[in-house]
Amino acid sequence: MEKERTTGKLGTGTAVGYGIGAIGEGIGYNVFFSFFTFFLTTVAGIQPAVAGVISMVAVLWDAVTDPMIGLWSDRTKNPRGRRRPFIMFGSVLLCISVTLLFTNMQMAATTKVIYFIVVNALYWVTLTSCVIPHISLGSELTEDFDERTKLRTCAASLMGVGTLIATSGTLMVVDFYTRLFDSVNAGWIGMGLTYGILIIAVYNICCIVIKKREPANPNLMSGAVLEKKSKKLLLSEFFANAKNAFVNKPLRQLLIITFAVNIVVTLGSGLLIYVFTYVYQYDDAKTSGIYFVQGILVILAVLVAGFVSNRTEKKTVMAGGLILYMLAYIVVMLLPVSDTTMYISIVLYALGNSAYWTMIYAMSYDTAIIQQIKTGDKPDGLYTSLIGLFMKFGNSLGSLVVGVGLQIIGFDSAAETQSEATIDAIRVLYGIAPAVILLIGFFVAVRYPLTKNTYNRLVAAYHAKLDGKTYDDDVLDKVM
Repeated sequence: MEKERTTGKLGTGTAVGYGIGAIGEGIGYNVFFSFFTFFLTTVAGIQPAVAGVISMVAVLWDAVTDPMIGLWSDRTKNPRGRRRPFIMFGSVLLCISVTLLFTNMQMAATTKVIYFIVVNALYWVTLTSCVIPHISLGSELTEDFDERTKLRTCAASLMGVGTLIATSGTLMVVDFYTRLFDSVNAGWIGMGLTYGILIIAVYNICCIVIKKREPANPNLMSGAVLEKKSKKLLLSEFFANAKNAFVNKPLRQLLIITFAVNIVVTLGSGLLIYVFTYVYQYDDAKTSGIYFVQGILVILAVLVAGFVSNRTEKKTVMAGGLILYMLAYIVVMLLPVSDTTMYISIVLYALGNSAYWTMIYAMSYDTAIIQQIKTGDKPDGLYTSLIGLFMKFGNSLGSLVVGVGLQIIGFDSAAETQSEATIDAIRVLYGIAPAVILLIGFFVAVRYPLTKNTYNRLVAAYHAKLDGKTYDDDVLDKVM
């Protein structure tokens, strides 16, 4: 019965029900990266550099908790399953933490900084306790290759819905509660609570829909033994294997690209709200509208990236995407301040950003063939987790650059308006820093050695080795 349930076809309702949970992930990540630093500097009155440090510490903490939560959910003996209890309980705690995250209380400056560091740590633990088990759950609902693709496609699409809600809806929700309670602080608290309740709803809808499809907890089966030191042992093995993975040259290159792009993801997202507010002087409605258009364009651009990649090399799509991504920031710095400039920028952004996200995991899967030839192992999961870790490292550094950069250019968190020099500097910082970082990623992508022909030769070599035949080891030397 268990085998039939995990390998059978999934109904559309199950796939969509699972995907609904990803709305919570989209909201959770994007409300933080797009608005938290802005909230700290313009509402909570925290200096930009300090705000950057707070955000950096939070994201680094997330990088630590990802494998911890993953291991915990793998090894739990909860009779209700390995994943759903984490998601359901975690979503309630996430509701509380996202509300506290945007709560500005009257307290001494040092105490306020400590408060936001602690709440940040709570926020990322609770977000991770939902996101990691939810992603892991997808692989357990079916073992069918095509059905897994269907499942994650639904999740990716609905995560885009969560992103749209967070980016285009936040300022409008804040404005609604501000008017209702005649308080800016209440506006942000109301936004956090509203999103928190929505997160509870979407994650629990997901858990209800897939309840009968989640496999029984294998840790409760006869003969299942969990050593008390298993988590420590698994972590030790993870880091040992990760160290060995760095010998893989193409993977190293992808990790460098990932680190660079995710510095820009956080840097660009964090600064864009300042560009809208102070450079373009958009009101909340106009800002929300631009965010909405940008989100729709990103979803559509994913289809473009997939179409192009089927007709050319993956590295070409990646490299070309990084150039477009870079231009998205440069045009804002160089072209006149106008709606036309901004729309040109968000089109370039959508094409560049989606090219990276569409290609990065597909390219990381390709690099695993090298390890398969060398040792026989198939390290797709390890390589995916390394990509995730370097994303978080990039995110944390990007958060720091946002805060320190604003501090250096003279942004005054206590002022209602900024000087002309500061406004001009915001525009330059938004253009120069991402462009330089993405240019580094572009040069690495151009040198990426795995083409379609090379990959096919590696696959042929792998199968020849399995069959005990002589194989083409020159191709392995070429990519290493």
